[in-house]
Amino acid sequence: MAFPSDDRLQLELEGLKRTLEWTEIQQEQLLDRLDLLRLENTRLQDRVEELVRQVEGLKQQQPLF
Repeated sequence: MAFPSDDRLQLELEGLKRTLEWTEIQQEQLLDRLDLLRLENTRLQDRVEELVRQVEGLKQQQPLF
């Protein structure tokens, strides 16, 4: 039974380290994007509430026949 050489193991280890580093970078980018989406969602919810209030105000101003 042949065992992988130390050089091959070292290369695999280095590859795994780079993969981990890249994964951590991607995770940070995704967390940043999530934060931005949450802020945008809050802004849009506030805008919807504002528009609903405006519609209610307009409904109250209409004369009833």
